[in-house]
Amino acid sequence: MTRDWKSLLRESKGLLVAICLSLFLHLFLLGQAYLVLPEFGEDHYQISARLMVPEPKKIITETKKEIIQKQEPKQISEPDPEPAQPASEGPAEPNQRPAEAESIPVTEPPTPAEPTTEQAPPVPEIKPDDAGLIDKPNPYKYVETDFDVRTDINAKVNDRPTGKAKIVYNLIRSGEGYEISSLIQAQGLVALVIPDLLQTSKGYLTDTGLRPIDYLYQFGDKKDKTYTAKFDWETNKLNMHSTKGDKQAPLVEGAQDLLSFMYQFMFVPPLENMQLAITNGKKLDTYDYSFEGEEVIQTKMGDVKTVHLLRSSKDDEKDELWLALDYQYVPVKIRKTEKENKVYELLAISIKTEKPPI
Repeated sequence: MTRDWKSLLRESKGLLVAICLSLFLHLFLLGQAYLVLPEFGEDHYQISARLMVPEPKKIITETKKEIIQKQEPKQISEPDPEPAQPASEGPAEPNQRPAEAESIPVTEPPTPAEPTTEQAPPVPEIKPDDAGLIDKPNPYKYVETDFDVRTDINAKVNDRPTGKAKIVYNLIRSGEGYEISSLIQAQGLVALVIPDLLQTSKGYLTDTGLRPIDYLYQFGDKKDKTYTAKFDWETNKLNMHSTKGDKQAPLVEGAQDLLSFMYQFMFVPPLENMQLAITNGKKLDTYDYSFEGEEVIQTKMGDVKTVHLLRSSKDDEKDELWLALDYQYVPVKIRKTEKENKVYELLAISIKTEKPPI
């Protein structure tokens, strides 16, 4: 009889395991269950299970705490400004939290800025040392311009020139002084009969622009075509020298020579001063220029926007300048019309510039 019971128990072992697993799963789903197998033998099993269900109040408390902990970082990192309140109700109090969260210690979020109307950025304070820098031009440190020389006023841009010219403007001694040189040379057979024309101007830089000291006009090696002018600003005298002798003239403020006056427009725009005292080494004259308008001229560099200035004299001679608007009024076209409509014209073919550091 004992053997039959044991045999029946072995045969029903699978059914018993299935019942235990089903019971375990039900306990696990309803709460918490665990299986204890202290003694694992051939003939018997010991199974124990415990049902552990969290109290409802604890679940609610933890859920509320989790919600608040998820909301608090959002208020700290991205504070929402309080909506504006009507004047009769008074301003809203910042950092007002829900009532249910008061019992939970949390880090107080920073006070959000009160909503204000959008304001323009503050205007930077201007110091006395910086006042002169406002809208003050920053003229070139170096300008090198190559020209085609033409004697036909109707010549086209790509027509063969009769000569070449180069004018170089350069600041020296750390910007305290300047030098300008101009060399005009004929080409071809014309160069055999027409010598080079050299002009130089030297001086220093002031708050009002260029102030010449020495000027030279030299046409080849002909002594009778060589003129010099020295500007004595201490005595306000202009001393001029040629083969015909020495001359003096009263030196007025702002006086220039034939080279310096063309680059003085970088410092004083042309329409601000159309009357200049200019020397050619032989005499000192007052040049009255008229504004002929803005023109776009054709060059080998392309079209250039310019300001056209004209000076006429009683003997039908004309001096004309075209100053480039995009190059700080640097001359890009220079024309001199002498008696009997004899024309000499310089038309720029290239410009190299360099600005000093601000």
